[in-house]
Amino acid sequence: MSVYSTICGFDLVRHGMLSCLDDLLQRAQNGQGAWLVTLNTEMLARCARDASYHALIRQADIITADGMPLVWASRYKGIVIAGRTTGVDLVDAYLRAPQIPAYAIIGGQKPLATLARYEPAAREACRYLFDGKVDLGDAQLSQFSKELEEQNVRVVFIALGVPKQDRLALQLRVRLPHLVVLGIGGTFEILGPSSSRAPVWMQRAGMEWLYRLGKEPGRLWKRYLISYPTGIRMLVKDCLKARN
Repeated sequence: MSVYSTICGFDLVRHGMLSCLDDLLQRAQNGQGAWLVTLNTEMLARCARDASYHALIRQADIITADGMPLVWASRYKGIVIAGRTTGVDLVDAYLRAPQIPAYAIIGGQKPLATLARYEPAAREACRYLFDGKVDLGDAQLSQFSKELEEQNVRVVFIALGVPKQDRLALQLRVRLPHLVVLGIGGTFEILGPSSSRAPVWMQRAGMEWLYRLGKEPGRLWKRYLISYPTGIRMLVKDCLKARN
């Protein structure tokens, strides 16, 4: 049986979040490295209008289903994904792990305030933090690579949003193949002290987007009312094509 479920041209891993975390930790410890993407409907919408972005994401080593619509699509196609694996859940579980490999943070909204909510070991494992402007220039990429190597970093969380975080992830993957690199968007903002997540029942029902939209309509309306439906249409089209 295949370990992947192919959705919209992407091979998504079928195992759940905890198995994905175990794989991440093992890769970090043995220096195997990987670029992990948590694929959601907003990213699918961008892929629909930008073929170059679709090609970029296809270069990731691991792609998970960040969102119930992708899990439902896998069920419809008969190669079921165990459950959603979001950047928020992965980072939260990583920071609560018994042994945390050294990690770095690039970008994010007040990540130190978020780390303060975790045990001291989680804060101590953060060896490098960059919260300035990321320009993806050669000089900056060289500086990132130098700092990450000097600090013996094993995992890099890139919280810049798409597509910038994906472009940086690929560059770091090429320069430092032993690293585990994840693009995590607004994860630190969601896990921060002034925020909260949707109830579990809303997450399971695929309605976490509605909870977030209700909390920040001015900032998120375009993402969820314009980009989100485009991604859903892409999923529906892919499912119908699979049945023909």
